[in-house]
Amino acid sequence: MKKMAFLLILILVISFLHLDARSNPAKTTPASAHSFSITLGGGGRYFTGDDEDVYNFINLVFALDVAYKFNKSIEIFLHGEYLSAKGKLTITEEETTLNIIPAELGGRFLFGKKRFFSYLGAGLGYYFIKEDNPIGTINESGIGFFGEAGIKTFFTNSLFLDIKLRYVALSIKPEDTSVDLGGIAVLAGLGIAF
Repeated sequence: MKKMAFLLILILVISFLHLDARSNPAKTTPASAHSFSITLGGGGRYFTGDDEDVYNFINLVFALDVAYKFNKSIEIFLHGEYLSAKGKLTITEEETTLNIIPAELGGRFLFGKKRFFSYLGAGLGYYFIKEDNPIGTINESGIGFFGEAGIKTFFTNSLFLDIKLRYVALSIKPEDTSVDLGGIAVLAGLGIAF
């Protein structure tokens, strides 16, 4: 948690140092002119598949998003998360934990100008999964797909708030059985564009 607070403070400090709009208005650029952005945030995820009854209703997620906008309305991005879920097995009611770490690549279509943008995005991810309980430990990985919709609101020319709704389609096959780990996530984060 201390690392997360440090990174958020670092993003804020860098963004304010980056902005010299008050001292030199001639150097300001509109928010839409930036090419790169980094967003750090968090939120909650709900499983809609097989583990819906096993894990908590909302599970904590931390996220990092690095994006490159190569024209006014198209952005490509790398997205990473850390999901940690706790629950109880359905039959024995013993405690179980699940960790999912994805590496995702996707594209977004941006709509809007100046300080407010909405977007739709989709992509492909590689997911590292570890489930640990008294029955055993599963270490698996697999490919999944995701879609997202969100909004970015710029407070300044560089600092913005990003709120998104995501759906992940993910299925793994440990020991010849198929397990659906897909779900819906709501994420919010602070970002800096440069």
